[in-house]
Amino acid sequence: MDRVGGLGSVCVLTACLGCLLAPGEGPCQEENGAIILNAEEIRQMKANKMADLLNHVPGVSAGDSSVSIHGSSKVRVLVDGRPINDPTSSYGAVNWSMVDPDQVERIEILRGKGGVRYGQDAGGGVILVTTRAIRSISGSIKTYGGNQDTGYAGVGVQGRSGSWGGELGGEVETTQGYTVNNDELRHRAGLKLSSNPDEERGLNLGADFVREDRGLTGLPDYPTPQSRKENETTVLSAQAHAWGYTSATFLNMGEQHNTDSSRALDQRLRVNELGEDLSGLQDTGDFGELTYGAGYRLAQASGSTFADQSEEVFSLFASQSLHRAQSPWSLTGGLRANANTAFDDVLNPELKLIYQQPCWSLTGSYSGSNNIPSFYQRYNHTSSTRPNPELGMETADNYSLALGLTPMEQLTLRTSVFYNRLSDRITYVIGNDGVGQYENFGEVTYRGGDVAVHWKPVKLLSFKAGYTYLRAIDEATGLFVPAKAEHTATFDCTWQVSERLTTVFSSKYVSEVFRNRANTTTVPEYMLANIRAEYRLGRYALFTEIKNLADTTYYYADGLLGPPLTWMAGVSWRM
Repeated sequence: MDRVGGLGSVCVLTACLGCLLAPGEGPCQEENGAIILNAEEIRQMKANKMADLLNHVPGVSAGDSSVSIHGSSKVRVLVDGRPINDPTSSYGAVNWSMVDPDQVERIEILRGKGGVRYGQDAGGGVILVTTRAIRSISGSIKTYGGNQDTGYAGVGVQGRSGSWGGELGGEVETTQGYTVNNDELRHRAGLKLSSNPDEERGLNLGADFVREDRGLTGLPDYPTPQSRKENETTVLSAQAHAWGYTSATFLNMGEQHNTDSSRALDQRLRVNELGEDLSGLQDTGDFGELTYGAGYRLAQASGSTFADQSEEVFSLFASQSLHRAQSPWSLTGGLRANANTAFDDVLNPELKLIYQQPCWSLTGSYSGSNNIPSFYQRYNHTSSTRPNPELGMETADNYSLALGLTPMEQLTLRTSVFYNRLSDRITYVIGNDGVGQYENFGEVTYRGGDVAVHWKPVKLLSFKAGYTYLRAIDEATGLFVPAKAEHTATFDCTWQVSERLTTVFSSKYVSEVFRNRANTTTVPEYMLANIRAEYRLGRYALFTEIKNLADTTYYYADGLLGPPLTWMAGVSWRM
């Protein structure tokens, strides 16, 4: 058999094997330029936090209340259509505590795109989380404890009667932390109602509430042992779809209270955001589909140190996909117009070209986006941050080229290169006194690439490896942008030891980063290793997790001290 014929046969065989896989059984996949984590992969990772699900995806970095893609924290996160970004945040923080990893069915990650469909503040991209549908009467209880006086308890119940379903849950978590003034107490409650009389119509109502009370340690050189922060976030949402049209309405209310008795600081910030998105889908025959719609946002802020603010955004968007049957090519083009009452009006285009074959695919894309500075960045005053009411809008042009390969059923390879150009980039700059301020940087470029490998040599064992190269440069000075690691690498190994026992080993390497614009101070490189294990006994499961196995002393990119070795162990029950 000649080499060309052999390769063709392998590709055809691989395609056939791929078709035989049941839905949700394949590895982390790419669809239309988006990275997909399916239900089977999510279940195998045994994650207790959303960050554990996201951090093995190259280019994505997540924490307990944060996420960034290719260095940008301007990432819109929607769970079942409702946004969970914190409206009082300084950097686009995410209320990940509103999402239980055990209930997640699918995660779709749009790196450097998605602004046309999902609006402003998506310069880094969009993450879409879909939770499991309510199918029957069931309940769950989960509790664990660990060092640093860490404790957690959560309960949930759901049921369905005819076309109606309901879900109610709540949890509480507490820890004393690993350094001075590092304690935290968190409460969460959530309610969801759904009605699906038929495939054409559906209604989903949701209410989520999170309250956090925590200490703020400050930078090691500038500790803040008396600094405290209280946060309350409430999200009310309603999604309805009927006959090809979808309506998504939400009210996101956040309040933040910062105090520091040593600096006579007592400051409050309240932000309410009301949003409505209406979209439609129309079949355009042999050419594909047309998606179109309109959006509205009303944001209001009040605080102790500034006059009340109110801003509105009106949006129109349309996106056309072109794809003929039997053709490997598909093209999608879109445009969104944003009319801002407090900033300039903006047109954001998006273009995506895909060439799809059974064994491989090639995707090229371009998107333009704009990021609005938050009320926190412009007006909030804390023990570590000065307000900057003159802060301007940030714009981004994102280019990427991605190649996906599946040479055999057990092996998936994915690589991409990206070039992002940001104008008037918003960044936090620390002064000589340890107090910082958000500023517009001028022009910044992010250049780099990602590599991801998923290998499953046998059914019960899988390996994942990822690497991201990111070169973030301030074009005015030629220096590196602070807090952006040039090299990041991850490795994960999942081993189902037996029918009941599953173990997950993961590690991460982050290269040194610069802390200031002059590139004179750095945060050292570090490597971490973690392990998780679950032993299932019918409806019960015993689980444990150890993070930072080597008890490494390290610092985050912003200079804050990272946690030492931490462990937890617990039990869960599901009806």
